[in-house]
Amino acid sequence: MLSKKVINDYFQILYRGVPQEAYVGALILLCVGVFLIFAIKGGKEGWRYATRLLLFEYISLIFCSTVFFRKVSKVHAFDLTPFWSYSQPELLVENVMNMVIFVPVGLLMGAAFRSMTWKMVMVIGLGLSIGIEVLQFVFKKGFSEVDDVMHNTLGCAIGYGVWLMILRYVSK
Repeated sequence: MLSKKVINDYFQILYRGVPQEAYVGALILLCVGVFLIFAIKGGKEGWRYATRLLLFEYISLIFCSTVFFRKVSKVHAFDLTPFWSYSQPELLVENVMNMVIFVPVGLLMGAAFRSMTWKMVMVIGLGLSIGIEVLQFVFKKGFSEVDDVMHNTLGCAIGYGVWLMILRYVSK
């Protein structure tokens, strides 16, 4: 069972610095979009399009909280050493949260696209994560590191694995 602290940390990462208006706008866009999708497509195809919209909004939220609405730091900060954060026990929660934040991405990719494969999920998760880290470095919006890329990609893969387990359970 997820502890209250882990859930609170998860939402703190997503809310970090993002104005409330952005969430309200995203919620309105999601509601209107889902309504229009079901009015036009309906049924299973409507669910697939609605899931794609939700995936797009979730990825946008991740970029907003990790890059766009983050405070600018004074220097470009990065570390290209894999597993460096494992030597610091206080970073364990941050490493886990980097995985947890990307679990919905993998899950939604599986739900939104029938032709999704493990390899595609890994490549997309890797690309999104590298994109975040590069933007953080270029715009001085955080600490760019290889460990974040690894954990985000792993979280994406875990989410896709959860999707596959859901499919297996539902099909039985």
